[in-house]
Amino acid sequence: MRSSFKAAFISLFVATAAAMLGMGIIEPILPIYARDMGASGLLIGVIFSGFALSRGVLAPIIGQYSDSHGRRTMILVGLILIIVLSIAYAWANTPGWLMVIRTMQGFASVLITPIAQSYIGDITPKGKEGKYMNLFFLSFFGGQAIGPAMGGYLSDQFSITTPFYGMAIMSALALILVFFLVPESPGTNSGKKKGLISFRKVWRGVMGDSEMQGIMTLMGSRGFYRWGFNTFFPVLATMSMALSKTQVGIVLSFYMVAGAIIQYPAGLLADRFIGHRREILFSGAVLSPVMMFLVPLTSNFYLLVLITLMMGLFSAIGRASAIAIRTERGRVHGMGVVTGAFTTSMSAGQVIGPLAFGAIADLMKLTDAFYVGGVIGLVGSVSSYLLLRRKTPKDVESEA
Repeated sequence: MRSSFKAAFISLFVATAAAMLGMGIIEPILPIYARDMGASGLLIGVIFSGFALSRGVLAPIIGQYSDSHGRRTMILVGLILIIVLSIAYAWANTPGWLMVIRTMQGFASVLITPIAQSYIGDITPKGKEGKYMNLFFLSFFGGQAIGPAMGGYLSDQFSITTPFYGMAIMSALALILVFFLVPESPGTNSGKKKGLISFRKVWRGVMGDSEMQGIMTLMGSRGFYRWGFNTFFPVLATMSMALSKTQVGIVLSFYMVAGAIIQYPAGLLADRFIGHRREILFSGAVLSPVMMFLVPLTSNFYLLVLITLMMGLFSAIGRASAIAIRTERGRVHGMGVVTGAFTTSMSAGQVIGPLAFGAIADLMKLTDAFYVGGVIGLVGSVSSYLLLRRKTPKDVESEA
């Protein structure tokens, strides 16, 4: 990493960790908050899907726009919106308002996390994608690892709205760090403003890339079962497992703890065995959803912590190689648009997952939804590997 960008890397790392800590704080309590307002299982799914829907629709557009117009300002705007929406959550009194606020939060978040990833992709040396991109991802998992446990504790000790104010405070800290310490991205091409036709052309290129097809398939299936789990585990745990909100937060946090521990070493592994990134990806991706089948089989707090820890560990192994491959393709198609495609595919799964889990909970049993999530995760992992092994003429041409 060039020394001139080291300060920006560290500053954006700390700022992103603070922002993700703030967002993670509300994870264990938002489904319960909505349920207490009278939301059905399907409506809870709709509330969570609104977040992913706005991210999925806007991510590729915002990503390409940032390639041409700059990344720093967009991150700042996103953080300001998160602060405002945090207060709106605390004042909401109907599920309908929660749905609106959650959808707007999705838009705000797409200005922060994918753009921050693109920024780091701009300054990542070639051949070091696994090392530096996964080192940066520690900021995501470090923040999200602490957030849910903190949110559950604050809710139990004070009130269910306290975590929303915590999200506002952490986002304000991130805003200050980015404003004073992060310069504009060196990857911005301000003189090359692309229009709608160019966007369509670039997007077709990404969709025709077999490696991107594989990555997007993986992230879509992962978004399905992971977002379904995040949305409905708090409901299952407090209604059927007699867990406190603090315990729910700890269980959710341990998925991120595993990611924080293993993400960077897995990134180094992806760089050490560049020719075997697909196999490394598959090994982690196929084992993570297996853990979904175990969740409904126990109500023991410590076993649930172990299950989510293993789910996070396997997920991080696969994700590290996926991020490295995605960053390579970003040099072909544009870092912003590839990160946008990555986000869109995950968001598609995050939209469908909670809706499917909610529908299954209302029509059958909530525990059945976790089994369905595991099946979708396995199918997506196998499909992703098969796509990654296939080379299209367009792939060969882009690598020439």
